[in-house]
Amino acid sequence: MVQKVTNKMTKKEWLEEQVMVDEWGRPPSLADVPLTIMTREEAFTKQGGSKKDINELWKQTKETLNDKSVQK
Repeated sequence: MVQKVTNKMTKKEWLEEQVMVDEWGRPPSLADVPLTIMTREEAFTKQGGSKKDINELWKQTKETLNDKSVQK
């Protein structure tokens, strides 16, 4: 269900990817909190992320992917 992020992934695909999070959009942890599946964009919104925050995280993710593809 969760797709692997690749260097060919667009920002739209990345934001629409289904991720497993708690009901507040946070990543799973050891706490006894029910988990759900939502899009990455919904999770960022529930965490209070702004469009600027999302754009910055996408930029960092894209740079990380590019670094990994160069190392191969």
